[in-house]
Amino acid sequence: MKVLILGADGQLGSEFTTFLKDKAEVFAFNHNELDILDFKGLTNKFFELSPDVVINCAAYTKVDQAEREENLAYQVNAVGAKNVSFTSFKVKAKVLYFSTDYVFDGIKDSPYNEFDKPNPLSIYGKSKLFGEEFTKQFNPNHLILRTSWLYGINGSNFVKSIIRLAKEKGELKVVNDQIGTPTYTLDVVNQTWQLIQDDSVGLYDCSNTGQTNWFEFAKKIVEQLNLNVKILPIKTDEFPALAKRPSFSVLENYLLKIENKNIIRNWEEAFNDFVNKYKKKLINE
Repeated sequence: MKVLILGADGQLGSEFTTFLKDKAEVFAFNHNELDILDFKGLTNKFFELSPDVVINCAAYTKVDQAEREENLAYQVNAVGAKNVSFTSFKVKAKVLYFSTDYVFDGIKDSPYNEFDKPNPLSIYGKSKLFGEEFTKQFNPNHLILRTSWLYGINGSNFVKSIIRLAKEKGELKVVNDQIGTPTYTLDVVNQTWQLIQDDSVGLYDCSNTGQTNWFEFAKKIVEQLNLNVKILPIKTDEFPALAKRPSFSVLENYLLKIENKNIIRNWEEAFNDFVNKYKKKLINE
């Protein structure tokens, strides 16, 4: 199987690149090597390599900055997704797109599933939702996976931010009224690989199970890594942010469950494994 990965130097793309190196013939490209906004370049490269599967991990993920860079967010997350989807269709490849829990407004008090109507509150969430729609429209052989609070050993994420700030400050304030599920990139990659092998199509929620808030997650990071910093809870209203976040954005993985395909773990088990594997590297970065 030939697999082409876009955004290969990000936290999810790099996880796919490492995971698939002995399972498939992998062609991995970062933004500088293959730009998803360069339709002609994409077309030429796709026809040259003729992949069976295209994994689109290229994304604009700066949630707050997207409020100021609306055009760029839509270009990358929506127009870029359209380019990748249609080009994949032209070479008869399955296309994968990764979306977010931020497509929901957070007013529900139970986990969101694939049948709930999205209502994003931010430019980032809106751009990702349009990316979902364009991916569907331009290639029927698609897999769209919504994930949440993603972290891994590569790229930028909440875990690394807490570690960095803990080294700089003696006290951190973290919001405690936004509820979701931290999700390990390796678990998303494992689940995705199973879906590819099953030739699954459609939209799936794909996050670790269980739920927590940012404050409790920060406390767990600090405790697991023995960081010397005090964590204080605050409300979202006390924390200045340009983009509005959903107060509750837990995903259920409903379709994975009813199709008997769910292999994703509880978030605490996954995070413990992540820390055990990378503790030294995380602390020394």
